[in-house]
Amino acid sequence: MGQLPAAQTSNALQAWGKRDSGRAVFANGSQRQILDNFRQLSTQQSSAGYHAQALIKAVDSLRGAASPVNSMLKPNHPTRRLLVAGGFEIEYELNSYYGDCQTDVEIVDIRLLGKDTTEELRPALWQIKHKGDWLRSEDPQPRLTATETQAGSSAETALKVGINGQCENLRHSLRVVGEHISRGDSKKLEDLKKSGYQLVYVPPENSAWAVGWRTLKSLGDSGSEQQKLAARVVAAHMYEAHQQGLHVQWTSQGEGSWVLIEAMRHLKQQNIDLERRQKIFLSDHTRSQFEADRCRRALKMDISDEKWLSSSEGLPQEIGGRNLGLAPLLSEGNELIHHTPRGERLGKTVKICWELGDYLMKKWGVAGTAAGLAVATGGNAALALAVVKALHKTTPMIVSSLPGARDRYFKSTGDQLQQMINNRNKR
Repeated sequence: MGQLPAAQTSNALQAWGKRDSGRAVFANGSQRQILDNFRQLSTQQSSAGYHAQALIKAVDSLRGAASPVNSMLKPNHPTRRLLVAGGFEIEYELNSYYGDCQTDVEIVDIRLLGKDTTEELRPALWQIKHKGDWLRSEDPQPRLTATETQAGSSAETALKVGINGQCENLRHSLRVVGEHISRGDSKKLEDLKKSGYQLVYVPPENSAWAVGWRTLKSLGDSGSEQQKLAARVVAAHMYEAHQQGLHVQWTSQGEGSWVLIEAMRHLKQQNIDLERRQKIFLSDHTRSQFEADRCRRALKMDISDEKWLSSSEGLPQEIGGRNLGLAPLLSEGNELIHHTPRGERLGKTVKICWELGDYLMKKWGVAGTAAGLAVATGGNAALALAVVKALHKTTPMIVSSLPGARDRYFKSTGDQLQQMINNRNKR
């Protein structure tokens, strides 16, 4: 007869929770005790109870077929993953305990980060109110919170959430992000002071110079460790809002655009449809607006606002945000190929061609553009220079003088051309 299996020690791995709801979650004795304690605490209606609910919900999300949007590979550990949240971090591995293709979760460690978040050392969500000055809540929050004036039930009552760029500290970011959410409008700022807003705070780099250098070196594609963590936190809150059917307006300030766009990329990878209930505004952005535009369209965000970004003329903004002027043109091309009705494609194509020429003129000047044209066509450089000068000076006047050119309001010569061509096609 075979021997009976040895009795399991209290530290042995055991499945935790229900076994019939996706992947099994395994944990040893000490981690199981933590989970059991938080399960019990989650039934209480208190601040601690809300944090406990967030942790239990995060553990249960590991049972799904896909990894949660706020999980990531642990740096320098190819088999480990981290589930990142504002007040805790769960380290786990995917293993097969049944000898087949079924993978299950082994929780390796649960780290409570309340002290780090409260001391503003890690990214987390804060509730912000105005009482003579901008003030944060006593502790960071585990979830987005609807208020009387920001119920999130419609676009008009959307929750307003900001993400800071390089600021001195949390206190400094409150004022800066508030200004950017209200877009410099004094009335909107007064309304925001009455309603308050929510902030995903990203702790600062050692220096603003380091941030700018990273942006210039990587064309805005590289983020710091704090930004990567913050992006996972934002992705989790975006998905949380989606599950609850909330309308949310996300505003990034400066380097916060890296965090916001990265969060959108995480959701895009899982083909999530946000059903036009969430929208973004990039204020003084330092990451490519083309990438942001592509993500917001893929996620089916609300893109009804024509003005969804603004930018200064700083080097990080020009190089990282506008890609030296190419990002807006790439966005136009993406819209033409994937999102323009067939009857409007000709007008859109003419508009892009005009904007490309205008961009080349501003970047290389008349002589540079003419020289490039002469080399590309094998023509006479002097003749090309004369032609480019003439076209650049006279085309806006000629277009404005055409019949029907002023029937509608237009924003540029390219837009005017597009409207004229499309209107004629529809006749």
